[in-house]
Order: sequence, then C-alpha cells, then structure tokens
Amino acid sequence: MTDHRHERPTPDDVLADALRDAAPDRFTVGFTGRVTERLARERTTVGNGATLDFTAALERHFVRIVPLLAAASLILAIYSWWGGRSTADSLLDATLHLPQVSIATAYTPEALFGEDGGGN
Repeated sequence: MTDHRHERPTPDDVLADALRDAAPDRFTVGFTGRVTERLARERTTVGNGATLDFTAALERHFVRIVPLLAAASLILAIYSWWGGRSTADSLLDATLHLPQVSIATAYTPEALFGEDGGGN
C-alpha cells in the first residue's frame, strides 16, 4: 500500500506505483473468444441435454484420489494389525483389533448399564 503521509516517496512507494502502472486494467482483445472456444472443446452434449462431461471429470479425480485412498487404507490396516497381532487368533481379528467378547462379558452389569450402573 502506498502511504501518502510522507512528503518524499519511499522506495516502496516508487515500486508500488511502478507495479500499478504496469498492471493491465482489462483483458486483451479476443480473450472471451479464446475462453469460449476452450470451454466448447471441453464440453460434450449428454443425452439429457447436460453440457458438462461428467465422466471425464469423474475419471480425472478418480485417477488422482483413489491411489492415495488405497495407500492410506493399507497403512491404517497394517498399523491396526501391528497393534493387535499378539492378542488376536486370526489375521482379521488382529486387523480389526476388536476386544475379545464372550457371552459372560457381554451380560455383565457394566456392559449392560455402563460403568456407573445406569445411575445418573
């Protein structure tokens, strides 16, 4: 920002004025035509009259995002398996890392009513 409180312009004021003078104040001739042509090339007409190529956009995002999501899922599964590998009987139990539950532990008062016995 130019500070107009100074009597002599500072180097920052001179630079700001030079940048402001060099900046374009409108688009060049033919800009709207070029944009319209590019958009027309990227669009296709679908059977219901929609003009966006949804399939191409979906494929573009799918190719970018799915490998990252697959890698993150694999990392989380390995991390979960690593934490439960010593206490589980199977690979699936180790990966899900769920607590071992039996009928006796499922029907304990703490499991049915909570730690405080259901009192408020």
